[in-house]
Amino acid sequence: MVEVKSHQSLEQRHTLPYPSSLQLSQMTRRIFGPKPKLLALATAILAIGGLACGTFTGVPASLPTIADSGAVYAINGAPPGAPTSLHLFSGSLLAADATFTFDVAFDIDSAGAVTVLPQRAVASGLAPTHTVGLQTTTGTYDAVLSAPKNGYRADTAMVLNVNQVLLIQSSDANACGVSLTGSTIYGKVVVLMVDKVTRRLQIQFTSDPNCGFTSFASGLPKD
Repeated sequence: MVEVKSHQSLEQRHTLPYPSSLQLSQMTRRIFGPKPKLLALATAILAIGGLACGTFTGVPASLPTIADSGAVYAINGAPPGAPTSLHLFSGSLLAADATFTFDVAFDIDSAGAVTVLPQRAVASGLAPTHTVGLQTTTGTYDAVLSAPKNGYRADTAMVLNVNQVLLIQSSDANACGVSLTGSTIYGKVVVLMVDKVTRRLQIQFTSDPNCGFTSFASGLPKD
């Protein structure tokens, strides 16, 4: 992994992606969204089904919220194959690799501070990615019952303190490309512990895999 240089800014996007090994020339696998014709056909079929059952706004959630915890490693210095990222739709902790099947990755700087990296802050400007927005909140993890729909900083890395709650808004087309209820997925995450020696973080997270829904309540969300 490439270390962060002192003159590089995590706030810069597109022209200066966050230093990592995930360069376009090294990609061996990619995930593509549905082809345009298939996407249009699927949308039409879902629209007909929605009209038959009622209004679009009355479409209920079909997936329960996901609440879990686990260990991730800093993307710079992680053991090979170790989980370094979070994918909201599946609720999985995965290795951030050139498939870009994740929403945010994690890193630890030389002072021990945690940096959360949206997908586009890690990828090169030519990689197929989606927008991910971040914002922090002053509430405790358990007190955050739903996600706001605005106020997010798109595709910009953010420093996160231990026990500080981070809200995530992901515009994942692979998950929401043909959804009738919305185009974004929401989640919350908190870092519980940081080990600077092993570059390991313990995190807790909740995601609502239903596109357009914002609730973090357990079970099938109603909003």
